[in-house]
Amino acid sequence: MNNSEQGYGARLKEEVIDPGFCSVCGACVGFCPYIKTFGERVGVIHDCKVCEGVCYRVCPRSPTQYHVLRQEVFGASEHDPVFGAYKAICFARAGSEHLRSRGQYGGVVTALVTFALKQGIIDGALMTGGNFTKAIPTLVSSVSDALQCAGSKYTSSPTLGLFQEAVKEGYQKIGVVGRPCQITACRKIQKASEISGGKISLVIGLFCMGSLLPEFYSFLKENHLDRYERMDIPKDILFQGAGGDVMIPFEDVRRFIRLSCLSCYDPLSELADVSVGSTEHDPGWNTLIVRTAKGMDMVEKARFTGDIETKAYPPDLLNVLREAVFNRKKRVLECPESMYLDVPPREKDYFLTAGGDA
Repeated sequence: MNNSEQGYGARLKEEVIDPGFCSVCGACVGFCPYIKTFGERVGVIHDCKVCEGVCYRVCPRSPTQYHVLRQEVFGASEHDPVFGAYKAICFARAGSEHLRSRGQYGGVVTALVTFALKQGIIDGALMTGGNFTKAIPTLVSSVSDALQCAGSKYTSSPTLGLFQEAVKEGYQKIGVVGRPCQITACRKIQKASEISGGKISLVIGLFCMGSLLPEFYSFLKENHLDRYERMDIPKDILFQGAGGDVMIPFEDVRRFIRLSCLSCYDPLSELADVSVGSTEHDPGWNTLIVRTAKGMDMVEKARFTGDIETKAYPPDLLNVLREAVFNRKKRVLECPESMYLDVPPREKDYFLTAGGDA
């Protein structure tokens, strides 16, 4: 059977789920009775014959014309081939010391979500609750709810699976906090009027170099690491708790990285309104990349009210980030598993031949 004769559910299963390329973003879940999540896995539970279904179209690992999505988000503006389109890159942190202590690094994601809720920019947000021992997709509608989601999780929470629940509950301006794959899916969802995709109103992207399989939870338990309060990955893996800290080599968990993450071209959530990650330099601050006019307006207002603080990004550290992202994109373009990506030849040449001095 060729692709034109298959239902979209069958194509999703054959091309994405079965080969292990599913990133568990959750985008295909919630509006289709034949697709379910099982913890941090997605499965097609019935042979669907629908030929015009949305599930395959919104998947970040189905054929993706990245340059088309960029143009729809940013217009005809130029983009940096490494960092993507952006208006500003800076260090940032929450203005509240309480938020900084609850969040990861500078607590910027939590600060921006709570600010957006207070200001009516959004009336709800899809976030990830729980902690590093169990990530939980969460729909929040209040500042207190958002605070419960503070802190990084390193596995694949299918957060977008709650989008249709948010629509059914009447939310009109939905914010999303997600990994790069989820941000790509968000932009695809926004184009799908039949599932009310236009109700996604604010997109906050996270930096991500790879998420971990559910088997990682067993590893934590077997090595008694689940008793710690916090986890961080500066280079190796740091666990922090009241009884002291412990560091283990990243190589100990490399085997848990999802296959889909190895073909991800976008570690910085380039299609987001704002992207947030670590500085890998100062644990008290985040890296903040402001990408869209909507993102800039929110950041400027949050800075004015004191909800966040910013400072200049050191040029030498920006070069370190640029080199790391350049090398990541180059590896992905050299990988045959990245064939879902439709990257313009000029951009591909930049990484594979012309951009060696990046």
